[in-house]
Amino acid sequence: MHFLALAARGTLDAVAAECRALSLKILRVDGDGVHLDLSWRELAKALVHLRVAQRLLLELGSGPGDDGETLYLSARRIDWGEWLDARSTFAVYATGDTVPPGKRENGRPFAGLTDLRFVGLRVKDAIADDLTRRLGRRPDVDRRDPQVTVVVRGHQGRWTFYLDASDPPLFQRGTRVSPGPAPLKETLAAACVDLSRWDPRQPLLDPMCGSGTLVLEAASKALGIAPGCTRTFAVERWPQHDKTMTRWCGEERADAVARARKALTAPTLRIRASDVDPWSVQATQRNVQEAGLGDVIQVEQADATRLGPQLQGTLLLTNPPYGERLGGSGVTELYQQLGQSWRGKGLESVHVLSAHEQFVESFGWTPLHGQRLTNGAIEVELLSFAPPA
Repeated sequence: MHFLALAARGTLDAVAAECRALSLKILRVDGDGVHLDLSWRELAKALVHLRVAQRLLLELGSGPGDDGETLYLSARRIDWGEWLDARSTFAVYATGDTVPPGKRENGRPFAGLTDLRFVGLRVKDAIADDLTRRLGRRPDVDRRDPQVTVVVRGHQGRWTFYLDASDPPLFQRGTRVSPGPAPLKETLAAACVDLSRWDPRQPLLDPMCGSGTLVLEAASKALGIAPGCTRTFAVERWPQHDKTMTRWCGEERADAVARARKALTAPTLRIRASDVDPWSVQATQRNVQEAGLGDVIQVEQADATRLGPQLQGTLLLTNPPYGERLGGSGVTELYQQLGQSWRGKGLESVHVLSAHEQFVESFGWTPLHGQRLTNGAIEVELLSFAPPA
């Protein structure tokens, strides 16, 4: 079966790498993400173990849709009865390109599709009409907690229909109890750990830890703790596959938990998280304890602008506050203080996730490279530095 592992901007290589590490069969890699050929058992493995991918979508088919009627007919060609029954609840979400008004190739004008909400409504009507014809009953729409989530992705007038096998998205690990005021998505944090090229034999420090997402993802990956070992997935609610997938996902989760417990018996990692804000320190401590990593990650209250000497070879990875994120003032002064404080402290490398356009200028260090990413709707960049001599 054809699945799509969605990749956020800048994380495509990381998603492809983790799919290869899991021995998943890759069909192709493109701008949408990594296309996979998976059995149901392999799907369970992917859901439990993928760290950077945002969602796993099952592709059902595609068709033209340069107007509402054409889109409706394309959606009706899908055998929805294979995935939903008369008692199912479902929701439809549309994303991607819309089709502006214009002319067909034969010269006839058409209205175009300029509203993704309308796209979702037309596909919803097609699904409901198909199931009513097949089953004699119209299924219910439930946008808050559907059994089946349909995703419609458009590109240049062609629409592809998917079922979301992961829903909620994979960044919701199920272990963060205190998200903080400006939470970093776990999938983005995992990508940052990969991009920093942190070696688990190195000391790792996040001196502005917020709710601890970066250090939690680093420790979990280093110890082999599967990100999905404590949560369930949408495919376990699908009416035609719930029992089988619940069994296979359950087996993958149980195996992952057993391996995680074994890994935690003798942790050798040197990971520290700190923040000047006592609330952030408390939030990180709660999240660390909930994840079972209290003996692995050291959490303390400290001012990042007064950084003391570090263990030789320490990698610093952090996500400092920026104006758009917290609405604060004086962030450029903070960046200047950080650039001054972090010199000569034994750091091997520094990796900063920032969305502030003046960060590099204020920080005062020359970046070795940067990787553009997104945190939700916010464009960010992971900047990597070698400490100045």
